[in-house]
Amino acid sequence: MTRFSRGAGSRARLSLGYGLLGLSLACVEPDPRHDDDYTELNDRVEQLTIDAGEQLALEPGVGVGVTLEYAGDGQWRVATVCDTLLSDEPCVFDLLVSSDETDDGITTFEGVDLEAGDVVRALDPFALQLEWVTDVDEDALELRTQPGATVRLSALLYDPTVDSALEWSDDPRIISWVGGGAVHRGAPSNPVDLAPDRP
Repeated sequence: MTRFSRGAGSRARLSLGYGLLGLSLACVEPDPRHDDDYTELNDRVEQLTIDAGEQLALEPGVGVGVTLEYAGDGQWRVATVCDTLLSDEPCVFDLLVSSDETDDGITTFEGVDLEAGDVVRALDPFALQLEWVTDVDEDALELRTQPGATVRLSALLYDPTVDSALEWSDDPRIISWVGGGAVHRGAPSNPVDLAPDRP
């Protein structure tokens, strides 16, 4: 069961329960590639609003998810969590975070609570690739863009469990953010573009 509530101040709580948006104990089940509408959904990139100054409080180890937050003034944070306490398996993420090519790109970035094997790679001035293994912790990256720039997030998840197809999934339901005063659990596309409601 997925639960969330708005906390005191500007902190929104996202409790992933047994798995984000009804995902079973394995990291990527069910795989939306079996859905008839999946191809059409994956062919477009939706642009949505992200609220500046809102944060998501996650529960590492109990649900699978990728979150994006915008603090304001060009400061972003992307984080991953996994359902390892329930599945006994880590989640392997391959994320691409990119900024508008009309601005200065990603000017600074720094990992938060990353392990030795986690990789952050600058592909060019506008894009970062994040290759992370997440288990019972929260892995995160803070980055800075021009204030008000739109950021695109693309998320792949690899499920190493025996009963999975051992493939990468680009299920948009693992992406969460706060927009329009509400916590959004699942994006309409993957990748998704998030535009701040204020610089």
